[in-house]
Amino acid sequence: MPDVKISALFEEIQNWKNIAAHFYNYKVCGELPAIFGRDEKLDLSDMCHIHLASTVETQARWTQIGRQYYRTALTENPDNDFWLIYAYDDFKDAYLLLTIIGPDAHNRKEWGSFLRTVHSDIVEPWIVGKITFPELDD
Repeated sequence: MPDVKISALFEEIQNWKNIAAHFYNYKVCGELPAIFGRDEKLDLSDMCHIHLASTVETQARWTQIGRQYYRTALTENPDNDFWLIYAYDDFKDAYLLLTIIGPDAHNRKEWGSFLRTVHSDIVEPWIVGKITFPELDD
């Protein structure tokens, strides 16, 4: 069973425990929550993102969509474009919750530098074992 770990950066998010519980149920138990959309890798090694439904309207639209891949923010609505950012270490079979970005999460000018910093300061050291993080249920 995979581990779900929590970074200090993730703990800064409002309602982080609720989001972490949804993530755990999704990755460990296979239960897709209504607020989770497309789940894809980023172009930064070991980092991924999940589209988040930030409004009840988006959640309602997503419940009508059969395949998770198509559950995304509308391109004409960047104010409701949010991503849950996490890392995955396939050797340890462990996830590390990192942060949520948005609005306009697809905007590389806005978020690219921040994501590269998270990758170099948190993800890379975690992958090679230089830093550790507590598990969700610790």
